[in-house]
Amino acid sequence: LAAIVRLRPADGSPKTSTRGVAATTDCNPRYCYLDPYEGAKAAVAEAARNLSCVGAYPVAITDNLNFGSPEKPIGYWQLAMACQGIAAACQELKTPVTGGNVSLYNETLDKQGKPQPIYPSPVIGMVGLVEDITKVCGQGWQHEGDLIYLLGQSETQNLPTLGGSQYLATIHGIVAGKPPRVDLAWEAKVQEVCREGIRKGWVKSAHDLAEGGIAFALAEACLSSHLGADINLEMLSTTATPKRWDEILFGEAASLIITTIGVAQQAAWETYLRTKLDAAWQKIGIVTGKNTQLRVYTSQKTPLIKVNISEASDRSNQAISRHLSS
Repeated sequence: LAAIVRLRPADGSPKTSTRGVAATTDCNPRYCYLDPYEGAKAAVAEAARNLSCVGAYPVAITDNLNFGSPEKPIGYWQLAMACQGIAAACQELKTPVTGGNVSLYNETLDKQGKPQPIYPSPVIGMVGLVEDITKVCGQGWQHEGDLIYLLGQSETQNLPTLGGSQYLATIHGIVAGKPPRVDLAWEAKVQEVCREGIRKGWVKSAHDLAEGGIAFALAEACLSSHLGADINLEMLSTTATPKRWDEILFGEAASLIITTIGVAQQAAWETYLRTKLDAAWQKIGIVTGKNTQLRVYTSQKTPLIKVNISEASDRSNQAISRHLSS
């Protein structure tokens, strides 16, 4: 997600300006704990992806580096590798670091009274330029009948992994494995395609895949709009490297974006995708009606997920209050 603010002209009414600034923050501490270099790269990449999904061009970052004690070897190593990861991503994505702050010695005592550091958390704040705020996107579906596309993944490229995933942490209580690795050149290309689709008016909604994988991103798009979706993920299960369904649904990867377009734009959009992304995109479904269902199928129409949007919305919106009252 990213917020957009209209720029006010120095000598006129804000209503006369169509330029804006978008801003977002991002970090996945689990990724940084498992691999501080790749985790920090991913934080910069995902912040840029958040901006690109609203139609903004990423221009600069500020960082908020939260770590344990640098006087301990692992703390020093985590801090050093995270800084290198941020630098590598910023150089590739052309987003200079304009400032930041550092918070060190963040520790708490475990049950045995021994100090334990927090997960390394290099939080990235990023801003981007919106040339025309009348051509921006949100993450929620816009219209029943719109077509849903997944950008950035082919049968052999950029496949999801459960390493460091929200699924492993939440369902199995495990923080382990190798988190997704970011190909920064590919990341930049996928983001460019999304921004251009928004600029041309083809893309109606855009949402990046992050924690929770494609299942979570689809659910967020449904909850944001109260519209349902019928999804077919069979192509993702017939890759050169066979995947389990939990890995397909909840595995995580970098450089992936879900977009929707109107049927009238299908030919132009798919021609553009073939030119820019070759085979690294798929049409995965269609938006359905108000408060219907999110239904995820195999090609044989075997249901993998089938949930009512109204029930899911109630669970999501009332989760904190119900937890506090229980």
